[in-house]
Amino acid sequence: MDSFKDSLPSTPPWHQGSSCAGQTLDWLPTDTKENYERMIQDPAHRGYFQAKGWDKPDAITYKINKYGFRCREFEFGAKSMVALGCSYTQGIGLPVETLWPEIVGAALDLDVYNLAWGGTSADTCFMLAKFWLPVLRPELVVMAAPPKNRFDIIRATGNPEIRTVMPNTTDDEFGADAILKHWMTNDRNQDLNNAKNKLAVQALCHNLGIDCLTYDAHDHFARSREEVEYARDYMHAGPRGHKMFAERILNDWRKKHA
Repeated sequence: MDSFKDSLPSTPPWHQGSSCAGQTLDWLPTDTKENYERMIQDPAHRGYFQAKGWDKPDAITYKINKYGFRCREFEFGAKSMVALGCSYTQGIGLPVETLWPEIVGAALDLDVYNLAWGGTSADTCFMLAKFWLPVLRPELVVMAAPPKNRFDIIRATGNPEIRTVMPNTTDDEFGADAILKHWMTNDRNQDLNNAKNKLAVQALCHNLGIDCLTYDAHDHFARSREEVEYARDYMHAGPRGHKMFAERILNDWRKKHA
């Protein structure tokens, strides 16, 4: 018997990591073997990877729990924190111990439940928070909201169940839709959707008596590589960026509890 599963109020919502549940993966988009093998031919990248220890086998793996998240298995009653976000929070191209949720969790002596997945939106964050926060009852929730120009559509039919739409969505199903073109063209749609989801997560936490901090991930991580370093995929911030963000979160948490 899986006592945790048997105690869930309903079936957890599908999300983009559901298809990877229970697996340990060596690669995840945009962190691919082909990209790594190409980059390591460059002496500068090779030296950087060697300095980080990323040139060793299994230096970076993605261990996904039974519910499709890159974190430990969930436990009832554990003192924990929940992280919400996208690839900046999931940690594409980075060892798990270097990620900002892990750094914050270690500093506060909290188990880390990282509910982020790459390529998702603030809508996804709210959907997962709405289901999981009443179940996990963490001490702290930190939302690093994904880029504002993304939103979710729940499909009438087809697979996957949920599609995250973003500016580079060009397939026939969505790309020619005039409503989506208007949504993408006017930044107010993006700003309002971002704000609504952050406020909704804050309200969930308030009602459950959970500390909550919200940020816009892109504002922090989309800086120069000299400032935040880079991950193995060369698209995401590196360990320094995660450490800087963790320090910001911890400073804000301490101010709230001063």
